[in-house]
Amino acid sequence: MAKAAKKILEQSGFRESKNDNDTVRLWENYREQALLWRALALFQIPATCIAIVFAIIIFHNRETILNVPARPLPGFYQAEEITDEEFISRTIEFVNLVATYQPLTARRQFEKAAEYLIEPMLSRFQTDMIGTELQAIETTSRTQVYWVDPTKTEIYRDEGDGNVVVNLVGERKKIVAGQELPDVITQFRVHLTTIPRNTINKNGIVIKNVETTSTEARNLMRKRAR
Repeated sequence: MAKAAKKILEQSGFRESKNDNDTVRLWENYREQALLWRALALFQIPATCIAIVFAIIIFHNRETILNVPARPLPGFYQAEEITDEEFISRTIEFVNLVATYQPLTARRQFEKAAEYLIEPMLSRFQTDMIGTELQAIETTSRTQVYWVDPTKTEIYRDEGDGNVVVNLVGERKKIVAGQELPDVITQFRVHLTTIPRNTINKNGIVIKNVETTSTEARNLMRKRAR
């Protein structure tokens, strides 16, 4: 009995010591966590102050820049009041009408394209395109497709007289009587200006001259020069 009691006391003492050690370790862990949180709190105070000062500086030195294109006003618009995109869009519309067509639609497209023109280009267009070229298209059943290369589109402005020049470069394909002709690279150099606006022409952009060059024409000029 004595031995059994002694054994029980020893086991009780061991458990007591173990519980004491666990309590000390737990308290030390709590203490470390408390020190960590206190250090974080002390670090957040200056960091918060710096962030507030930085935000105040940015707020007082802020500058809002909005790139808003000039909106056309009623009446006559100067060329510099109209964005480049409007001139390029007008040029592409005209070129698509005269450079991409089928025999059955060419006449309507050419008549529509004439609405974009002013003198002296209008008279030349009536004679050369609607008169001669259109007749050749309908007689030979010619079809043409023109693909514009947007990466080569260029625009030039002459601030002195308000003229704008847009260069379009693309690939042109002709099909005559079902036979495809070799593709050529064609450039349209379109000269534009502005006139008083109306209900049909919202911005008053018109075309006063059109020049075309192609690889075929350049090669022919080289051969003649030789």
